[in-house]
Amino acid sequence: MENKSAGGPVVRISHDQMEAYLLLPMVNFDQTYKFEEVMDLLDKNGVRFGVDKKVIDNMISNRIFGREVLVAHGEPVEDGRDGYYNFGFDCNPNKKPVIRDDGSVDYWSVHAIETVEEGQVIATYVEPVPGKNGMTVKGTPVTAKRGRPISPLLGRGFERSEDGLTYKATISGKIEMQNNRILIVPIYEIFGDVDVNTGNIDFKGDVVIHGNIKPGASVRSTASITVDGISEGCNLEAGKDIILRGGMIGGDKAHLKVKGNLYAKFIEYTHVEADGFIEADSAMNSTIISYDKVIFAAGHASVIGGAIYGCAGIEANNFGNESEVKTEVNVGIHKKIRQRIFQLQNLIEEDQILVDKINSGIRQYDEISKEKGLNAASDEKRVALLRARIARQAEISKNSQELEWLNSIVERSQGATVKVERDVYPNVEVRINDAKVLNRHKQSRVEFIEQHGKVVMLSLPD
Repeated sequence: MENKSAGGPVVRISHDQMEAYLLLPMVNFDQTYKFEEVMDLLDKNGVRFGVDKKVIDNMISNRIFGREVLVAHGEPVEDGRDGYYNFGFDCNPNKKPVIRDDGSVDYWSVHAIETVEEGQVIATYVEPVPGKNGMTVKGTPVTAKRGRPISPLLGRGFERSEDGLTYKATISGKIEMQNNRILIVPIYEIFGDVDVNTGNIDFKGDVVIHGNIKPGASVRSTASITVDGISEGCNLEAGKDIILRGGMIGGDKAHLKVKGNLYAKFIEYTHVEADGFIEADSAMNSTIISYDKVIFAAGHASVIGGAIYGCAGIEANNFGNESEVKTEVNVGIHKKIRQRIFQLQNLIEEDQILVDKINSGIRQYDEISKEKGLNAASDEKRVALLRARIARQAEISKNSQELEWLNSIVERSQGATVKVERDVYPNVEVRINDAKVLNRHKQSRVEFIEQHGKVVMLSLPD
């Protein structure tokens, strides 16, 4: 605090200089203070703004002496507010199923697609507030933070009003936010079953099927596939996620290929390969490969029969059953990945050697042409070499990208384990990387880990 006195009245100014206090010492009843003298005292002490003259007059008139009184207020600064958007859609739709109180999983809570209708308001812009400057009791201006505008929304599938405040969809379809851009694209929506009447589906965008998929059908999408009903003996391929709210009855004929994640009520007699993670209630006699994690989280979630691979680990309530059905559970580095990494490394090395040879040949042509005074650029053999180099370099780039992705899988697989929340039955084989163990007795609440090149079983904490 700032304290100033001359053996008489005391003026105190707060640290932020937004308040000033005055103390008038006690005097005899035949003495008092003059208003002008008090005002002059405040001015000499730097208090020149926000002085409440009525308060000072009241102090003198009613002899409020011997204690501090607040006599001046500064003008508080009011910072501005930046502009912002209120969005009329969920910018981050829920992609995780909700676990119900009874332990079951609600796959209807998974939403890979947020949709809008033509003409729907998708965003409103709230303009910035400029702010208001303040003033200290010393008369020093305090500059307010100015509210800043933000850039208009970019993307496609919507329009902006003339005043720039309202954004409306110009088409019906899927809406999503990608790198601060809003994209509204069409979706293929079927309000019934996919069967011989609809034919196979191959769509550049999201596919939503509100019925079932009948045996033999094929659905391909560059984005996501959502099926409300049962999928039977069909082939599904998606560039993003697949959501099977009714599950898959494969009949040993179904194939699922997913570039994103897979959510399913159940998976039976189906071949599955997913770049992302897989989450389902149960799997029976299926071949399941995930280059991430596999989770069976429902109350009675089980993996029975077949072979399942989760690069980053597998969690389930139960593995196998009382009938001791052979069940293979694998985590860590899949042998197919090791083989492919080795193959890609060799291909890249061979192509690079070839590119080096081509570069050497091009340099020789250039040197010979220079000596003879010829235009090397038009030489057919040189042009052929250039084309061959471009082709090899393209192969190197493509293979290098795949190798980078596979190496990321290898990194993701470090420390992968198999976690059993309830029971693991006899005849369940657990493999972690190159080590494996065959479970011969029923065990409860355990975790299989790799330790010194062997698969070790540990008890889970209660």
